[in-house]
Amino acid sequence: MIVMMNVKFFIAPNNLQGDIMKIFNLLLVMIIANLSFADDHGNPSSAAGAGLPEGGFSTFHVVAENPYEYIEVLKATPEALAAGGGDVVGYCMTMTGHDYPGEMFIWNAYSSLKDALSSSAGLSYNPYDAPKQLQNMRKILYTSAWKPLTPFELKPGFERVTRVKVKPENTQKFLQATEIVQAAINASGSEFEMGVFLPLGGGSKETTMMLRGIAPTGESFGSLYEEGYGGAPWGQAFLGMMALVDEIVRDSHEQCEILYTAE
Repeated sequence: MIVMMNVKFFIAPNNLQGDIMKIFNLLLVMIIANLSFADDHGNPSSAAGAGLPEGGFSTFHVVAENPYEYIEVLKATPEALAAGGGDVVGYCMTMTGHDYPGEMFIWNAYSSLKDALSSSAGLSYNPYDAPKQLQNMRKILYTSAWKPLTPFELKPGFERVTRVKVKPENTQKFLQATEIVQAAINASGSEFEMGVFLPLGGGSKETTMMLRGIAPTGESFGSLYEEGYGGAPWGQAFLGMMALVDEIVRDSHEQCEILYTAE
């Protein structure tokens, strides 16, 4: 059964671009939800057959004067990490493709978006009440919530992060294609995870889907590049996935790590 929704929109002239992006994201969620509940005559284990994964994330983006020192202070300040109410908390630091020096963010993983946006959990964190040492080491940029669109095992490592634009009518094919690529790379013997995420309330900074490809280390990711350029069997699946992308908005590498797990 396909779920139908009837929504009316009003666009204020003074914020046309921002409102259009909000509408796009909402429509995208509706489309994915409709397709997810539809009969799947393809792979029953795919995201289309199983519905969207549970849970959500929040990201807290900062400029750190020295990201390495900032991370060490965070590791020594578990109470600050626990303040966001996440089940698991970690960081990602940009390694290549920086928009600015010291680019990084803290992420919280939640069992539900309800928790991510709750005033008693995700939104309970007051960054201006953080220890002075942390405040003096960073400049706050923005925050965003995220919904995973494909099954995703939380195993942070060395990650290629690509913001992409995909036509709504190709969204479901793209999500299925990412699962096919991951399965093909895993079948070749490499440890690799791939996830697609939709920003929720990310302002003007986060307006497109985010594709994350994750290997344990930079060395292992480099080996995947060598295999891909060398004609690996999974290469055609990767090219098929990228053929569904209309535009690459941004491309970077990040080093990510878990810092805290709630008891």
